[in-house]
Amino acid sequence: MESLARPSVVDLETLAALDGLLWLRTGEAAAQKLSLNQSTVSRRAKQCQELFGLACTKVENEWDLLDEATLLNAERRVHQQARWRGWAPLRLEGTYWSGPLLCDPIPEGWMLGLCNIVGVPRNFSLLRLGIVDAWIGAAPDLPEADDPDLTSLPLSQVPVHCVVAPHHPLLLRDELSFDDLAPFPSLALPAGAYPKVEQALKQVGLWSSPVRMKRYKRSLWEGKSEADLTIGYATAMSLEICGDSLRRLPIDLPIRSGDALIMKREFADSPQITTLRKTLLRRLEPLAARHPEIVIEPYR
Repeated sequence: MESLARPSVVDLETLAALDGLLWLRTGEAAAQKLSLNQSTVSRRAKQCQELFGLACTKVENEWDLLDEATLLNAERRVHQQARWRGWAPLRLEGTYWSGPLLCDPIPEGWMLGLCNIVGVPRNFSLLRLGIVDAWIGAAPDLPEADDPDLTSLPLSQVPVHCVVAPHHPLLLRDELSFDDLAPFPSLALPAGAYPKVEQALKQVGLWSSPVRMKRYKRSLWEGKSEADLTIGYATAMSLEICGDSLRRLPIDLPIRSGDALIMKREFADSPQITTLRKTLLRRLEPLAARHPEIVIEPYR
């Protein structure tokens, strides 16, 4: 790990205000997570931008990540080291299912995000920049084995199912082929959101009806499959969240998923990651007991 001998240019709270906006999108959410009032977040974030000569803008309602802010990113590395040394809570992000299922209560020593960011590109950027310290993501869209910055530790494996509304005509069939699914719309997210999932599903004729969704909204995802003839996708984990409103189709998808803990390589062997992974694996046990198709990765 880098030495903290270099004095910090900006205090922890001021940079946290700016990065809270970039991570959590709104001043209200950042204020709640950082235990500050909204005006303080706004004032501190503005001070941080002025200090580094930056102008933070919104792109499609998301604060820009300022990837080219070299001096700011160097400062972030110092602040991230401080969090790993216990000077402030570590920052954990998750998926819309892993947040409520695995992070309630929030693991000790961590601050949990909103668990609603759609796709891997933004989550990977948050990790690479040191704005977020760990993310509970999902296979197969994990960092590559030769990724120089990020790595992952597996938590579980689980099959992915096609799901539809309880009244869907395909449920009248005992057996299905992918040709049978072709006449019906199938959910898709913006190109590149989950590239490996997208590629696998397109190969069997799915992923045909795009949904513009940068932050998870149930009405735009499960809601479309519940309300019309759209085919969606789910695992035992995500079905825990949406309840009995969807039904599995009798067909196997050529894809497996499962949760994984993703972080910078330099922190993968840290005591905090070891403890967090043990906590998450333990919280998976009752879920696997209810759903035997969830295979918990052995702890090493």
